[in-house]
Amino acid sequence: MMKMSTICKGCWCQKHMLMPIHGPLSVPFKLVGVRPSRMNPNICNMCETNFRKVRKAKRIVVPAAILFADVRGYTGLSELLESQRVSQLLTLWYDQCAPAIWQRDGIVNKLMGDAILAVFNFPITRGDYVRQAVLSGIELQKNCQEVRASLAKEGTEKDIPFGIGVGISAGQVSIGEVGEVCKDFTVVGTVVNLASRLQGAASAGEILVTQEVYQQMGDVAPCSVDARTAKLKGIEEPVKAYALKV
Repeated sequence: MMKMSTICKGCWCQKHMLMPIHGPLSVPFKLVGVRPSRMNPNICNMCETNFRKVRKAKRIVVPAAILFADVRGYTGLSELLESQRVSQLLTLWYDQCAPAIWQRDGIVNKLMGDAILAVFNFPITRGDYVRQAVLSGIELQKNCQEVRASLAKEGTEKDIPFGIGVGISAGQVSIGEVGEVCKDFTVVGTVVNLASRLQGAASAGEILVTQEVYQQMGDVAPCSVDARTAKLKGIEEPVKAYALKV
C-alpha cells in the first residue's frame, strides 16, 4: 500500500513550504479548498490549479521524464465485449496504473481514453527521476500481466487480447497552464512528442525508451533489452531506442 505524505511534497520541493494535506493538521486547509490532487495524492490541488500564482509564471521549463502507456488490442476488446465490460477493464487497469506512478513520485497528468500520460520530476523533484520513470513502466507491465491472469481465471474472457505499450523519454519540457477560457495544466515539447511516438511503436509488453533514458536508468534490470533504430511517425531522423521487457 502506498504511503501518504502528511505535507504536499510538491509545495515542499518547489517552495520549501509546509502545506498539510493529510492528517489532523490538514483539516483547516481543507476548509479553504486545499485538498490532495487527483494527479498524485501526495501533492495538493494548488500545485495545479494555482500554478501561475505559485510560480509567478504561466509556464516554466524543467528537466523531466515523460511516460506514455497505451492499451493494445483496444479495438479487439470493443468488438469482443460489451462497452460496460470494456469500461470495467480499463478502470481496473487505471486503478493499478496510478499507484505504480505515484509511489515513484510521478504525476498522472492525463487519462486519454485507453492511454495515460505521466510526468516525473515535477512538482516532486528527485535526482533519480529517470530511473523512477523506468521502474514505473516495469510495474505497469507487471500489473498488465496480472490483469490478463485475472481474465484467464474468469474462463470466458481468457482469449481477450489485452496488453500495453509504454514509451519513455527525458529532457527539457515546458509545463504549466495552457488556455485562458478553458485552462489546463499540462506538459508540452519535443520530449513529450517523442515519448508518445515511442509508445506508439512499442509492442504489447514492451517499454520503448530513448538512448538517454537507457543510459540513466541505473541498476534497473529488465528481463531482456533489445537495441533498435526506430523510424517514428512525425520525427524526421531515426531514433536509437531500447525495448525493455519484463
